[in-house]
Amino acid sequence: MRSQPTPDNTPVPQPDRTHGPATRGLRRMALVAALAIVVAACGGGTDTTTGTADDPSAPASTEALPTTTTTAFVIPENTNTPGSATLTIGNTTWEFDNYYCVRGIDNTGNSRVSFTSGAFGDFEGAKTQLDATILDMDELDSMEGDGTIHSVTIEDIDNPENPTVSLSAQSGFYGTPGFEIQYSGNTVTVSTTFDDNATETPEAIPGTLTATCGS
Repeated sequence: MRSQPTPDNTPVPQPDRTHGPATRGLRRMALVAALAIVVAACGGGTDTTTGTADDPSAPASTEALPTTTTTAFVIPENTNTPGSATLTIGNTTWEFDNYYCVRGIDNTGNSRVSFTSGAFGDFEGAKTQLDATILDMDELDSMEGDGTIHSVTIEDIDNPENPTVSLSAQSGFYGTPGFEIQYSGNTVTVSTTFDDNATETPEAIPGTLTATCGS
């Protein structure tokens, strides 16, 4: 993955964006809740990017404990045809060569995750994660319209307290989404504005994602 400059673009206003600290905080809280659902869907099994997770410690008590089963997907290895993605936000471009996609609640392992996709790479010496996810809060496996939440993020996952990059775009918390992740065949596209989570002032930085899922 590499970063390369592109011509600077004039930020365009985001029609459905409400400014103000309270509203921005609510959006962030909602995003955290939404991403927590995705994390839950990804839990368990073997993470093909890092190896096998450690087994949990055995409980001290010998009493029988109730058990629960979580169905979870494993990030596809895409060994046949690796996917690729190009994300441009403002004058910065990130390129990934390991983009994966998981479509449908039967495959994501979560009744509210209709679609999830992403990639990993290194940027400025830090591990960077790209994520594009569609949630359906009505649990109908919908990809668009009322009840769906669309989010695209790129995060420095090595330094969460002082990230080199933390940009996000979310829509659909209030009625019909202002933008939607377009998924057709094995192609994913998004065009919207992003907020820099490292600043306190709401921003609207124009950005695009063009990706091809691995197979």
